[in-house]
Amino acid sequence: MKTPSIASGVGSSNVIYEPVTTAVEAPYMFKHGNYYYMFFSKGNCCGFDKDRPDAGQEYKIMVCRSSSATSGFVDKSGKSCTNGGGTVVLESHGWVYGPGGQGVYNDPTHGPVLYYHYVDTRIGYGDGQKVFGWNTISWSSEWPTI
Repeated sequence: MKTPSIASGVGSSNVIYEPVTTAVEAPYMFKHGNYYYMFFSKGNCCGFDKDRPDAGQEYKIMVCRSSSATSGFVDKSGKSCTNGGGTVVLESHGWVYGPGGQGVYNDPTHGPVLYYHYVDTRIGYGDGQKVFGWNTISWSSEWPTI
């Protein structure tokens, strides 16, 4: 976002909700084109060295979008983000495990860049061993892809 959005005189809004016990945290809003994109982390984030979750239950980066900054966020299939919706942007693959804690930086050279932390399985699974990662964002049908 070149200039952060500022809301005044507006109360808080719940734009993400997971009705099952899966954790959802670290939301980050980014405006691109006509949409506001809400990136968030979903799944188990920590303690992988002691108790690794079942495959697919570890941290991953999700996104929903809306034309409004305060409501109406949906995933790529149209499912509401307040009813467990979310499209995967980045998940475990290769030696990248449990990416999350993300944000987006609008780099003057590369354009929008997704940054996050993850476990490099070649190093170890401990919380203190997480490393920084980043990828440029591509856009497909106005949805972010890595």
